[in-house]
Amino acid sequence: MEEIFQPRGMNRSQARKDGWVGGRADTWRGHWQENPASRAGADAHRMVDDETYAADVARTIRDRDTEVFRAKEAALASSGMKVEPLSPGIGVIIYGIDLASPTDAQVEDVWNLLMERKVVFFRDQGHITRDQHIEFGRCFAKVGLAFGRQQALSAGNDSPDEHPEILKLYADEPRPFAASNWHSDVTWSNRPPLGSILLSRKSPPIGGDTVFVDAFALWDSLNPVLKEFLEGRRAIHGRAGKDEVAHPICRTHPETGRQALYVNPTFTNSICDMEPAESSKLLAQLYAKMYSTPEHACRFRWFDGSVAMWDNRSCQHYAVGDFWPHERKMERVTLLEPKVEDEVPFWLDGDGNRQYGELLTSEEEISTPIGMS
Repeated sequence: MEEIFQPRGMNRSQARKDGWVGGRADTWRGHWQENPASRAGADAHRMVDDETYAADVARTIRDRDTEVFRAKEAALASSGMKVEPLSPGIGVIIYGIDLASPTDAQVEDVWNLLMERKVVFFRDQGHITRDQHIEFGRCFAKVGLAFGRQQALSAGNDSPDEHPEILKLYADEPRPFAASNWHSDVTWSNRPPLGSILLSRKSPPIGGDTVFVDAFALWDSLNPVLKEFLEGRRAIHGRAGKDEVAHPICRTHPETGRQALYVNPTFTNSICDMEPAESSKLLAQLYAKMYSTPEHACRFRWFDGSVAMWDNRSCQHYAVGDFWPHERKMERVTLLEPKVEDEVPFWLDGDGNRQYGELLTSEEEISTPIGMS
């Protein structure tokens, strides 16, 4: 796979060959077009070679950005909301909504923004109760237990007795914790959850941001030769090195139809039907490109009462663990797929058929906490 990972070629006198020349792990002369092309559904490689096509794409992007910043804000005003995009492709802060009592119009607008922006944020929601947190989630989808549908696993966490749907993610000086690794939640499950709604009950005075990356853009920006190689292939995911499920590497979003890169260094063990050494090498190269491309990411600063709502099918995230010894209290509600047929990740092949992943262990085993089997 070496020929499809191309260092930029800066610092040539150093004769660097490790793939990290110029700051990004993998790039090419059109890397400036990768993120805009993803946003416009365009071909970045064609944009480099065809000035007329590139000009058409540029007009499309300008029109869409105008819609996000102006026309969409005018439309949202009817429901009392306004938006502040955090980056061109992913993330938006929504103002003018009370999560304790959202209107039907606001719920619809929030969902549409989530599908478009992959993660949406809210401020000043610290007044909502745990019941209201859960009810807000039910406006969009079924609400699961702390890790989705895994009952036995959820029973072993620190959820409040009267609210098993709430996952408490608390940290302080003697109990440091942050999910400081790139991941999409619960990909070790055969039925990973749709998404999450995370509320900050107490934020550290400094640090503790969360970074989100656009998994659609990660897929779109791959070399076409590599995309062809990966389409239809599956990767094995699990906890603590266990092989628990095989998911498509290229995952089709059940609502938008877009393709996302669905591997992560936290839960992905290997690529199916590859020699272990080659699988490890390719995954390492993929991760190097995925997580050294800030053009596809946004970063959110937490305050007390801030909320993040994200779509696990279209983004990944990383909780920055730089806030110790300060206290941090987060509470998460997990959203399940509304349709049973969409729960198992799939790739839509060229004939329009869904190619699903595969459970590699028993339902009982995948619901068992690590260390208790």
